[in-house]
Amino acid sequence: MRSVILARQDGSDVWEAQVDDVELPKALDDKYVRVAVKACGLSQSDTEVLTQLHRSKSRLPVGQEISGVITEVGAGVTLFKVGDEVVGLLPLDSPWSGCAEQCVVAEHCLVGKPASVSHVDAAGSVGSGLSAYTALHYLAHICSGETVLICNGTSASGTMAIQLAQQWNARVMATASSHEDSLFLDSHRPPLTQVIELGKYRRALLEVCLEETGGLGVDCIIDFGVGASSDKAGDSFFLSTDMSIPLSGTSTPGWQSPDLVTRHHPSKHDLVSCLAVGGRLVTADRLFQLDPPHSDMLFMKGASLCFLNEHTWLLSGSQQGRFLHILHDLMEKVERNKISPTIHHTVVLEDTSQALAQLSQYLVGKVVMRAQ
Repeated sequence: MRSVILARQDGSDVWEAQVDDVELPKALDDKYVRVAVKACGLSQSDTEVLTQLHRSKSRLPVGQEISGVITEVGAGVTLFKVGDEVVGLLPLDSPWSGCAEQCVVAEHCLVGKPASVSHVDAAGSVGSGLSAYTALHYLAHICSGETVLICNGTSASGTMAIQLAQQWNARVMATASSHEDSLFLDSHRPPLTQVIELGKYRRALLEVCLEETGGLGVDCIIDFGVGASSDKAGDSFFLSTDMSIPLSGTSTPGWQSPDLVTRHHPSKHDLVSCLAVGGRLVTADRLFQLDPPHSDMLFMKGASLCFLNEHTWLLSGSQQGRFLHILHDLMEKVERNKISPTIHHTVVLEDTSQALAQLSQYLVGKVVMRAQ
């Protein structure tokens, strides 16, 4: 069975995505199902986290956001039968890749896929939708009429967060790191309250937020890990064109790329300053650290900081009900065209390794692997 895996290169910190032959278990555990994968959303993997969760430190699975058809069920499976179309997420500690011809997954990680939703759209929305839903509803607790600032609004999670926040009647502002990103967000319907092009309005970010909120500040900021751990005015990111890619979010020796792109993003000071009294800052940057002055600012505002890790839903059995509720709600919204994923492009399994190597180049939407 063909599958994409990450292989460590000669004991170094360089990981290479490659297609390999992998054997799945012939006999399924009671609550597990075998899925023929029709589509899998691609996201950059945090190898530092994955190596803590897996026994193997040299080979890691790739892809969690799957959509497919069940081909076999375990003896204790009650929710699905052979032939059912499903969508869901593989846990981070799963030994099997979602980017594969088949995978084995527990039934409580899946929900039924609506017949009118394509496998590509289902896989393209489940991961980013879960991230946006978790950030807005369970961490930020947004309410109707509140103002939300979404950093990196053109990302897959950013576009889903914009749509969900508008569905919940929030006033939505979003940042764009380039003029092209700004044009993309300006075309969104219904229109956003404000699109802030950071390359153009960087020094005036606080001014724009205060102007739009009558001097009060924004109620909620969702930062999808676009570099908020830095306080520089702009950071340079290398775009990989090589197959050896660092997927941990840190600079890796041996990673070579000729292309340099400057992406503008808010600094920690920008984010904390824009918050209203009682505001909530939600970040997907696990290295986000507050300096004493910023901690003092949060304290004086009675504001809070939360870390977003949507995969924690699958790390505890006590969270299964909420997790499945989110997936059901997302698929219902996609089916009714209330939200829709932004698919950048699709690739076949054999081209997934190259797509992963170039993933950081695609600043808008989601890249999805599809079955041939």
